[in-house]
Amino acid sequence: MNTRHIGIGVALAAVIGAAAWWHFGPAGPAQQQDAAQQGKDDTSVLVQTASVTRSSLAQTVSVFGEVAAGKPESLSFAQAGQLLRVPLVAGQQVRRGELLATLGSDPTAQSNYEQASNAVGFAQRELKRNEELLGLQLATASQVDAARKQLRDAQASLEAQRRLGGGQGISRLEAPFDAVVTALPVAQGERVQAGAAVVQLGRTDRLRVLLSLEPAQSARLAPGMPVKITPQQDGAPPITAPITEIQHMVDPKNQMVTGIVDLPAGKTPQLLVGTRMQAAIEAGRHEAWVVPRQAVLNDDAGAFLYQVANGHARRVAVRTLTENDKQYGVEGQLAANLPVVVLRNYELKDGMAVRMGSR
Repeated sequence: MNTRHIGIGVALAAVIGAAAWWHFGPAGPAQQQDAAQQGKDDTSVLVQTASVTRSSLAQTVSVFGEVAAGKPESLSFAQAGQLLRVPLVAGQQVRRGELLATLGSDPTAQSNYEQASNAVGFAQRELKRNEELLGLQLATASQVDAARKQLRDAQASLEAQRRLGGGQGISRLEAPFDAVVTALPVAQGERVQAGAAVVQLGRTDRLRVLLSLEPAQSARLAPGMPVKITPQQDGAPPITAPITEIQHMVDPKNQMVTGIVDLPAGKTPQLLVGTRMQAAIEAGRHEAWVVPRQAVLNDDAGAFLYQVANGHARRVAVRTLTENDKQYGVEGQLAANLPVVVLRNYELKDGMAVRMGSR
């Protein structure tokens, strides 16, 4: 009896073991189901997406530059002489009315002034004498007219010599506006000719920015285009102003083309000449697809992104028109109703199955 029960138990255990092996073994239904699920997970990628929009975007050109003084102006003395004092150095800031230089007039200029002054005195006496003779009928009216003309000529000559500084032993040259000294072509003690440049000033109340442009960039730009300038100086706010001029030559030192922006007067008191600037030039506006920066990838074929259609990734070639720190403006065959992949897009291939998460 006991032997029979033992045999039945062994047989039952064998049947249960075989059934478990068939169900859970390598070829059983449970394993097949797990394998199928695993295969499904291996062929799809969980991605994050964002919507796309179409908008008119400014196409900007990013460049660098530096603050410069206003257009340089050369100052000089009207007469020749010797520079007695030049209390300046290049780069020095000067205020309106501040002394720039003193000049000792040339002896020849002083002599010419004295001669002109003497000629005026002689002409005055000559006119008076002829007028008296005319009253005594000992001179004619034409002689009086000639004497009067001689006086006018002598006075004009004296005025010219006065303007040339001949009447002053020492002449002063003062700053006509607030400025920075951009050049000193002469030195103290030198003798200079009349009209020779003594100092070159750049206005500080009318600053400008000199932009360094690639030659290829300069061909796309034109005066009047708006520029947003950001000084690389603590506390200085951005400034917007149009391009004033684009020079049509390449600087032999840096192989760049210079663009000039005149800054608004009175709005840049905190800027120093030589301050570095970053500028964004608006070169036009374009209709473009606006997508997050991380949506756009690049490979040997160029820029592209992925859109999701019916649970699969669709590769779309694009061309970048404009950009900022968060977005790209692109051109390509995008569908407005399909989201773009912004996370794990680097794992995708065209046509791969994806599972979407929103952004």
